[in-house]
Amino acid sequence: MKGNHKETDVIGFFKNRQIYIELRPRCPKCKKEFMLDLKKFLPGKAHGCHACGTIARFDAQLAERVQKLIHDLELSLREVHESFASQEAHE
Repeated sequence: MKGNHKETDVIGFFKNRQIYIELRPRCPKCKKEFMLDLKKFLPGKAHGCHACGTIARFDAQLAERVQKLIHDLELSLREVHESFASQEAHE
């Protein structure tokens, strides 16, 4: 973590074989918190603040890295889920 930034709230869950992660970053200008679905954190995209209209562009390299990590995590979580589903029940 750099500077005086506070921790960002994160909400996440795994449903229908997909991971959903939302962050609660703050607008760089007005500091109003907003929800950011990481699946929408894509190279070349941006977020417009609903409070002040500031456009925050996403870092392309960071967005690519995040999307790859999400994909890899989804694959691993599916494997975990399938490993439990394929086991025989023991009492």
